[in-house]
Amino acid sequence: MFVVLSTFSSCDTEEQIPSYVYIPGLDLETDAIQGSNSHDIVNVWVYCDRILIGVFELPVRVPILESGDHTITVVPGIKKNGLFNKRVTYPFYTPFEEKLDLIPSAIDTILPIVNYRNNITFSWLEDFEDNAISVEKSGSNTTTDSMFITQDSQQVFSHDGEENKYSGQVNIPSEFQIFENATVQLYDLPRKGVDVYLELNFKCNTEFTVGVYPVTGNFINGVPIVNFYSTVDDKGEMQWKKAYVSLKEDINNPEYAGASFRVFFNAQTNGSGEKQLFFDNIKLIHF
Repeated sequence: MFVVLSTFSSCDTEEQIPSYVYIPGLDLETDAIQGSNSHDIVNVWVYCDRILIGVFELPVRVPILESGDHTITVVPGIKKNGLFNKRVTYPFYTPFEEKLDLIPSAIDTILPIVNYRNNITFSWLEDFEDNAISVEKSGSNTTTDSMFITQDSQQVFSHDGEENKYSGQVNIPSEFQIFENATVQLYDLPRKGVDVYLELNFKCNTEFTVGVYPVTGNFINGVPIVNFYSTVDDKGEMQWKKAYVSLKEDINNPEYAGASFRVFFNAQTNGSGEKQLFFDNIKLIHF
């Protein structure tokens, strides 16, 4: 079963019996400099000989009204800012191509592997594996302690056989509390509409916000970008999620011309019981 998110077209509309390409999912391949290969590729843009067939939700069996030798291109897509109605291609992943001999009624299965592009910069990569931390308490109204490193195997992020020892953890006491941590370092990020994303893995039992501090001289004012919500499942357990936060819309605000930026995480609670946030594989990426 598949979901078509754009108009269906074909390479050759004269053929009436489709060939099929089955895509069960995609894998991301990374090197040591790029960090974890965790991803949340949920959609693909599928092309036949550079002609768009459609946009599909994974897994999918794609019908193609063509036969013989053709090049199939798969472009990975994500949920921008974690929003279901913001499905976009991710600019930092490479497309996948494979030549197939398409046969009407037959099903070809492909297992795409994508990589990060070569011409991108990882300005910040925090995986906590060096047992150090690159964020600190921020905000004038913060009432709770800073993020710390946990090595609790029941809480540490795990994905695809990666041997992770540490993750970032935040414990927020009951009643009214404010947590906020920001990057220690300031980042000079590209303007002119260049894509800038913050990737992160997280799990939590309370809402939190991701934003940036534009820093220009003595003027510092936090800009919230997106809220994320509890990842507690039906069994009452927190589940790890992957998010892609687009920063370019906010850092290109003319008001912040000449500013450098700190990334921040903020949570405000007002209820009974301790709240927790966990973070891992935080990546600040741009061209």
